[in-house]
Amino acid sequence: MNAQVPSHGDTTMSRVPETMLDHETRLGITMDMIKNMPEIITPPKDFEPLKVSNTELVKNGLPPRPDKEMYPRLRALWEDMMARPFAVIKPELHVDTTTIHYPKRTVDETVVFDNIWSGAVFPRPPAGNTFYTITGAWIVPNPYPPPTAKLSNGLFADGTYQAAAWIGLDGYGTQGVLQCGTTSVCVVSGGAITSQTAYAWYEWFPAYPVVASLAVKPGDLMQAIVCGLQPTQGSVIITNMSSNISTPSIVISEPTLPYSKTLVPLLGQTAEWIMEDASYASGNPVVYTPVPFSNYGATFFYNCLQASKNASGVGTEGNLAGAALLNIVHPPTTLSTAVQENNTVLQTYAYANTPSTIP
Repeated sequence: MNAQVPSHGDTTMSRVPETMLDHETRLGITMDMIKNMPEIITPPKDFEPLKVSNTELVKNGLPPRPDKEMYPRLRALWEDMMARPFAVIKPELHVDTTTIHYPKRTVDETVVFDNIWSGAVFPRPPAGNTFYTITGAWIVPNPYPPPTAKLSNGLFADGTYQAAAWIGLDGYGTQGVLQCGTTSVCVVSGGAITSQTAYAWYEWFPAYPVVASLAVKPGDLMQAIVCGLQPTQGSVIITNMSSNISTPSIVISEPTLPYSKTLVPLLGQTAEWIMEDASYASGNPVVYTPVPFSNYGATFFYNCLQASKNASGVGTEGNLAGAALLNIVHPPTTLSTAVQENNTVLQTYAYANTPSTIP
């Protein structure tokens, strides 16, 4: 397919361009969104999601069951998730002012050479529809220093090396993006690896990322759902399938005045599964500098499903079929390569590693 980004119209004429935001404004947006967030609800221990109505599911912080006729694969995934004996925690939320997950502006090829994103993207929904939900599961990578960090004495260059895996709506040729994922971090000190860790987060750009206190470590299998409930409201759910611990639905709404003029509304025009070279946020106004990208080896995205609907609420679901693939390239080096394994499984691998066999 020729994955040219369509014109989505000028939706930000009355809004402050995100590139003009200083640190105080960006932090103010994020804190205001957290402050005005609906209460995060967790279900009681004896709650049986398979036996209650959608109203009761939402009331208790869980996603409603997808319509079985319009979204059969999403419904099957929902039933599988709800049948698991997972614990739902009320996460503590902390703003990360050091990192930003930046939208991708324009793409016009089937295989894209980009400087920050690697994965699969739908550049447009079906005609007359908008994307409103995306799901995906991935194995949290165990990060190592990149090949360029290896010194002649056999040690590594000191530093912090990262790679972020996430799913999201918008951000591919649009100004904003609603996303959630995990970041894997490798720290080198004194020439040796001192830690390899990971954490979970969500972000509605141009706000800062918000870190959720869900325990995550490299090697864990994560499952996430991102929903665009309306142009000014979205939700995310992040589940650690390895520990059977999940956040409830975290509902994120646009900030109040004066910050509401800075939020880019959800358009539902793109959907993506991404391995990212995120950026450090610094300066005033904020300047983005790519984080040193780790050698994360290879990881898989499973359960890659997306759904869209029209103005009447009639929906359709899809998977990876027809998605555009993206590779991170800093000439002459390819940092991350994307490979579609089948219609629901995507693999990305770092540097000169070769594709792995689906486990």
